[in-house]
This record gives sequence, C-alpha cells and structure tokens, in this order.
Amino acid sequence: MLNRLIETCVHRRFAAVIAIALVAAFGVHAYRETPIEAFPDVTNAQVTVIAQMPGYAPEEIERSVTVPLERALNGTPRTIQLRSESLFGLSLITMTFDDDADPFTQRMQVAHRLAAAAGDLPAGVVPELGPEATPLGEVYQFRMVSDRHDLYQQRAELQWTVTRVLKAVPGVADVVCFGGYLKEVHVRAYPDRLRAHGISLTDVADALGKTNVNVGGGFLRYGDQELTVRGIGYITSVDDIRRTVLKTRDATPVTVGDVAEIVMSNTPRRGAIGYNEEKEAVEGFALMRRGENPSRVLDGVHKKVAELNDKILPRGMRIEPFYDRTTLVSNTLNTVNQNLLHGFLLVVAVAWLFLRSIAGSLIVAAVIPLALLGAFIGLYLMKLPANLISMGAIDFGILVDGAVVLVESVMHAVQHERPERRRDVLRLIIRAADQVARPTLFAMLIIIAALVPVFTLEQVEGRIFRPLALTYSFALLAALVLALTLVPALCAFGLARGRSRRRRPCWWKCAAASSPSPRWRRCSPRTDDRKTAPTTKTRT
Repeated sequence: MLNRLIETCVHRRFAAVIAIALVAAFGVHAYRETPIEAFPDVTNAQVTVIAQMPGYAPEEIERSVTVPLERALNGTPRTIQLRSESLFGLSLITMTFDDDADPFTQRMQVAHRLAAAAGDLPAGVVPELGPEATPLGEVYQFRMVSDRHDLYQQRAELQWTVTRVLKAVPGVADVVCFGGYLKEVHVRAYPDRLRAHGISLTDVADALGKTNVNVGGGFLRYGDQELTVRGIGYITSVDDIRRTVLKTRDATPVTVGDVAEIVMSNTPRRGAIGYNEEKEAVEGFALMRRGENPSRVLDGVHKKVAELNDKILPRGMRIEPFYDRTTLVSNTLNTVNQNLLHGFLLVVAVAWLFLRSIAGSLIVAAVIPLALLGAFIGLYLMKLPANLISMGAIDFGILVDGAVVLVESVMHAVQHERPERRRDVLRLIIRAADQVARPTLFAMLIIIAALVPVFTLEQVEGRIFRPLALTYSFALLAALVLALTLVPALCAFGLARGRSRRRRPCWWKCAAASSPSPRWRRCSPRTDDRKTAPTTKTRT
C-alpha cells in the first residue's frame, strides 16, 4: 500500500501538490477559526444559581431558599459536585458537571428544575442562573472617564447604556458594573405625620405601586370612529411621587408629600472602587462565554467601544480600558510565530549542513508549516482551542524526522547510481522512498503511541495536557502523511533535475602508499566521458 501511494504521488506529482495546497488552504481557514487562548482554561463546567431575599439573615436564607433549591437541583444528570453558600440576603448554589457535559444542555436542565422549585420558595424570590462565563472570562476591563459628569451620571450611563451595547457583541456573556452611585429615589416617611393621618408604611408602598402603572380602557365610539382609551400613570419625576394620593380625609387628599420627604439618593453602598490616586471610579468588566474565540470577541468589543465613545456617550464622557486580553493573545501569537520562523530557519540550516542540498533542505523544511496547519485542522474539527502550551511544545525536529530520512535516501540513491533518463530517475526515487517508508511509518507511530498516557488524564490535569497531546498527535500525523505523499512528489521535482552532470575527475591514485612497491592504477572513466579510440587500418 505504501509503495502504491508513493508511486502515485511521484507519477502524479502535480495532482499531489495541488491536493496538499487545497488541504493547506483549509488549514489556514481552520487557523483563523480556531480559538487561540494565551493559556488553557482549567475550570470545570459549572452552573451558578443566584437567589436574592433582601434583609434576611443567613439562617433564614439557608432554611427558606437554599435548602429548597438544593432539594430540587439534587440529582441533576452529569453532576459531580453541588455546593451552596448562604449570605446576608443572598443564596449561591454552584453545580459542577463532568468534562463531557454540554454547558448549554446542563443550563437548560437546571432552569427546568428551578421552575419546578418555584412553589417552595418565599413570595418574591426568583432564582436566576449566573452568566455563562468562567473565572478566566474577564477579557476586557474598563472605567468611565469624564471631565464634566459626576459619579451618578457615569454609573447611570454604564448601567443603562454601555452594558446594553456591549452585551450585543457575540460571545459576551455579561457586563459587570462596579463603583459610582446607582441613582434611586428615596421616600423618607415621618412617623408622627403617618400616625396623625392614620397611615402605615404599607399603605404608602401600596399607593406608590398602584400609581406607577398604565391601564387600558377599551374603545370609545365617536361617530364613525373608535378612540382608544388608556390611563397614563407611569412616574416620570419626583413631583409625580410627591403628588401621589394616599387617602382622602374630609374631601381633602393626603399625598405622599404630606407625610414624607422625597429626595434623590443612591443605593446603599458596601464598598468603593478606586483607581491609582483617584478615590472614586466607575468600572466595568466584560465577561466572555465559555469556548468562544477571544480574538473575535475582543474585536467586536473594540468596535462597540469606539462607537460608544464617538456617537453614543455624552460629550466629555468616554470608556478607557485598563486591561485588554488582546495584548496577551497578541504576545502569545507573536511567540508562536517567532518560534515557527526560527525553527524553520534552523531546520533549513541543519538540513543543508548534513544534506548539502538547498532543494533537499527546502523540501524538509516545507513539512513544518504544513504539519502545523494539519494540527489546526484537527483542533478545528474537534472544536478545541489552541494555546501557548500546546503549540509551543511541538518539536520541529521530530516533525521533519520522516522527511529527512526519505530525502536522504533519495539523494543517496540518485547520486550513487546517476541515472540519465527521466523515467529511470523517477523509478529510483520510488524505490528509495519505499525502502524507508515502513521504518518511517513505525517510528512516527511509536512517537504518537508514547502520548497515549497523556490522553488518560482527567479534570485539571487533562485540561492542561490533553490539548497538548492532541495538538502534537495531529502535527505528527500530518508530518507522516506529508512525508509519504508530498516529499516524494517534491523530490521528483527538485532532486531529479538537480542531479550532477559534472565529469568525474580522473586522477592517479596510489593504492597503497606505504607499500615498498606501490601499485599505481588509473580510475576508470565514465561511459559518457570516454572517447572513441582511433581505429588502425592494416593493409594485407
């Protein structure tokens, strides 16, 4: 089979080169589509359930919220760990799944179980799923900068404008906001006035809730037309809250402004954000979804940030990033590209040093980039990301091992026998390549088999080293295929035309210089260098 493959590639060398070129083009596409990370993501497939019950102690949260949710989520398929944490007014449940679980499917199963557990939870408690991101998903961190806006306005733009725009970027799971003051309207009731009018705080809360609503009134016939009737009741200003009617006493309405003070304030803060010497700052983090290509996600984020700074945000306010994963990914790609270039040049130099043939050195070195493209094809088909650990561990010397053996065998055969006809040269290349094809095949398979123990690693170790073993195996398989297909075809192009036609020097050599009676002989000339000796005619 190997002999037939090599023979086909030598005789159909143009078709072989074109086929490899097409595969290489697909490899370039795979390289551009494969997610490239600076380092592997070692986190487990997790789903976080968040439930809020403001004002309640951790004991109440544990008994009323966490325990019912744990009962509902217990037994979810593919779950390997379930842990919970009850805080003041907050319940967190983290579910960890095995490595083969699909994150999207697991989130759907958890959402269905949460819907079934809604009847066991206190009124007003609605559990939610955390963003589909990992701890390594913080790819873009920024702060709001302005020379004319206060912290209220900066936080408002971040909360309602920037977050909405950045979430529209494909691959962004969520945008988290920190710092500043989140604007609120506070109604500060006076107890003595409430007591004087016979009104409780519950009456005030109910009145505000009923006032802030629009209602429909059906239709009103007006001649041949119908007019839509609706009541507008949404609160749009502080004065609307102040004029809200609580009750009527002797035909005199009692409003919220009569019993309370309405002020613009902010959500109570439990901390602050500072930046360098600035004591107060407004920051935001863009979280990337699991498995997304960070380069593409960051390109989309950069475009949206430029649009926000130029067109959407108020004049004087802008987004200023202080952490961008693009720099790290760019440095990673530059490191891999430099290693590839240096390895290519080093292999060409070493191959030329031993082969003493430019054509043979280039044939050997051509295997390196093509083998790397083959590795990206494997990663693309398996939907695995590439990183600095997996790509930087590839040994170029092992990749070109089979090509070096095959090229050296062909060069030795061509230089030793020196066939003259083109057909004889091609037959010689086929025979020389076939002699080393089986040893080359088994040598490369042994190297790949040595990586089998790495594929058995699980959990964190498997996430670190399994992509490395897969990438290395894909590159070795690609190098093996290239050594048996492309290298013979290129040898038929380059080495067959580059055979030497120089005359062999004809020197007098001493067979045994140390012999007391040395025997002198003359090297036999080549057949094509011999001159026909003049014939002597004898007349009888």
